[in-house]
Amino acid sequence: MNLEQLAYLAEIIGTVAVVITLIYLAVQVRQGAQILWSESRQAQVAYDQGGVYKFVEYPELGRLFSQAETPTAEEKTRLLFWMIGQMRAREHEWIQYRTGALDEETWISYRDVIYFLLGTQRARALWNLCNPYFNPEFVAMVAKMIDGVPEIDFWEKLERVP
Repeated sequence: MNLEQLAYLAEIIGTVAVVITLIYLAVQVRQGAQILWSESRQAQVAYDQGGVYKFVEYPELGRLFSQAETPTAEEKTRLLFWMIGQMRAREHEWIQYRTGALDEETWISYRDVIYFLLGTQRARALWNLCNPYFNPEFVAMVAKMIDGVPEIDFWEKLERVP
């Protein structure tokens, strides 16, 4: 084998090494993206559970959303900031969906919670009070979602459960 043939062989070996390296890096990037997606989903689930557990800690939240009597200033404050937290989570999920970090099926399952969150007249009034502090496109999407949708009677049904 002469020097020219050795140079060709070295080029071939170098090309194969580059291709193998690129394949390896592609696999690593894909695994890294899957790990990040999984961690993001886990963080979102943990946040959502925290919102649900607020109802365990403050069971009067549901009653306050649906009762005929006007809540106290302290109660309205609690409702407002719980609402902000829950809607901020939905806004974050919406942004994740729009950027492709969240698939449509998962987004829809999170999005549909908005019907529950804004299911009472009081909840919608609180949302109207705080929505200027949210992404305007998100606010428009929510408005379109709930336009013409009747209020829910979940809290009344819950009261009647034996």
